Amino acid sequence: MRHVLFEVPGLGWDVPGYGVALMIGFLLSVWWAARRAERSGANPDIVLNCGFIALLGGVVGARAMYVLHYWEQFAGRSNLLWALIDVRKGGLEVYGGVLAVMVVVFVYLWRSKLSIRWYLDIMVPSAALGMGLGRIGCFLNGCCYGGVCDLPWAVRFPYGSSAAVQQWEERMPGAALPQQLVFMRPQGVYGDGTAAVPVSRELGNPGLSEAEIAAEQEQLRGLLSDIGAIQQEVAQASTTAERTRLKGRLDELRGRIEAVGADHIDIRTQMEKYGLSFEELREVARPHRSLPVHPTQLYSVVVLVILALFLDAIYWRRTRDGQVLFAFLLVEPIMRWMLEVIRADNPIDTLGTFTISQFIAIGMSLVGLIGLLVLRKLPPRSPRAKIWEPPPATTAPGKAKAGTLSG
Repeated sequence: MRHVLFEVPGLGWDVPGYGVALMIGFLLSVWWAARRAERSGANPDIVLNCGFIALLGGVVGARAMYVLHYWEQFAGRSNLLWALIDVRKGGLEVYGGVLAVMVVVFVYLWRSKLSIRWYLDIMVPSAALGMGLGRIGCFLNGCCYGGVCDLPWAVRFPYGSSAAVQQWEERMPGAALPQQLVFMRPQGVYGDGTAAVPVSRELGNPGLSEAEIAAEQEQLRGLLSDIGAIQQEVAQASTTAERTRLKGRLDELRGRIEAVGADHIDIRTQMEKYGLSFEELREVARPHRSLPVHPTQLYSVVVLVILALFLDAIYWRRTRDGQVLFAFLLVEPIMRWMLEVIRADNPIDTLGTFTISQFIAIGMSLVGLIGLLVLRKLPPRSPRAKIWEPPPATTAPGKAKAGTLSG
């Protein structure tokens, strides 16, 4: 698990492993689709356009589905807008992205008067590849994990991972934490009614140091000192205008205290409460990894890469436009259904029997099956599926064409 892959030298920006995996998957998928388009006579520029449209639509759709699915985590937050768009720690649901991508790409191809069936057939194998490589990001982020198991390839995620926290919350044997790692939330700060939580996984962030924690403490002490001094000035102010100005300054300083105080408040509190340095607290946390779980993210990588190669083979052997698309819609949800059975992070909260992904998978498979049946009544080749011809090369003024003589 590498939530932060590396830090940009000189800038201090954390580069998340999740984002890097998604970007690599996106670039490879678009390149592969463009190659497939070029080899089969389609316009690769259309594929590139669809790729970038899909990137935006996929992220928005995946985030929207996550927010709607877990709305209780967002309701009542003072910084709601930022919470809705902040995907640095994950918070994307794949099927939301898949559905959104299909809609935006469909609209783009339809408005461009291009063959929807043909171009979607070209892009679907790449979509499966991108989904598979994106799951490497899930593995690095520690999300989408499986249930506890004792298989030889089971994995244990580090302290603070989603798997470790869930196992602690469910009081699983072997998932207990020492008191130094259990933070009591200040009353009224959170609205979910939970008082005790594990210290955040930021404790294991290699980019976080004792110097940074000390700097936060020093900044807080300075702000508190400034507030005390200004409060004395308010008491001694002789005019209403002066008191109003000073009170405005107090509000500004209190806002800064709230912002700084929220950063690593759990870590700083535990350090002070138990007289531990940052490195000592980190050492306490280090051995408390999750119980062994199924690496369902890696299962997904293998399954989706194989599916991508299978769909690519179908593309070159298809007898009707649309077969690759509907084969994907039929087969991929079946694979996802089986993986959902051993995943531990998705709650069974749909109709009392399914996870939300299983419920969507049923609908997708039905669409795939119906689509394959409907294709039998459609022309094998889409009427809009025309071989693309590059525009003729233009000759610069004053220059002769190759193979001619100028007088």
